[in-house]
Amino acid sequence: MRVVAFNSSHRKKSDTAALVDRLLEGAASLGAQTEHVRLADYRIGFCTNCLTCYRYQGAGIAPCSIKDDMRALLEKIRDADGVVLASPLHGGFLNGTMTTFFERATFTLGRPTGTIMGLRGCPEPRLTEKARACASVVNAGIVPPELRQACDLATPWLRDCAPVLFNGELAGELYAASMQYHGLTDEECSRAFLLKELTDEQMEQAFDLGTKMAKTIEAGPRPYSPPGC
Repeated sequence: MRVVAFNSSHRKKSDTAALVDRLLEGAASLGAQTEHVRLADYRIGFCTNCLTCYRYQGAGIAPCSIKDDMRALLEKIRDADGVVLASPLHGGFLNGTMTTFFERATFTLGRPTGTIMGLRGCPEPRLTEKARACASVVNAGIVPPELRQACDLATPWLRDCAPVLFNGELAGELYAASMQYHGLTDEECSRAFLLKELTDEQMEQAFDLGTKMAKTIEAGPRPYSPPGC
């Protein structure tokens, strides 16, 4: 049982990294082999829309015209039983690194032969040799959980896209925002992001998500099924 987490934060000691480490500890507590991948350590170029991957109709990971580290990252997904996607929230969405990673993965891991809500030509999984458990971790700034709906566009997007690209089942998600915001003074609010600290509860939520992933893998995650099927 192997769980790989892709963390798009550029800061090595970020809150996102701490949450990922704790999640992987949870998975490891049930016997999973784990790997924490920092996307900032890899060369990931922007998609040029050359459509090399889109044209490929064969099995497995589709070829890409860009020669960088992306292929090695996709192979980590192929070999994993569980995949975690972790990103800080930037402007209410995934940061640029995770967005680029997903853009490059769309048709290298997805074949344009699927049908979603009657629309043909949509991505469907290329990696169909096994189903994978998926999870998302979004680390927010000052927006408290009760206002999450107004700023977190990242989690719904990951919820929809991860299962189709990884041929899997969403085991769970974590939104970690500032719990100190309500107690800040007016002066402190102008630098609230710098004052944010993860709570013990959030760290335990990350651990629990890791154990949930491992249990989902042990039980056998469901392969991707298009909406309405």
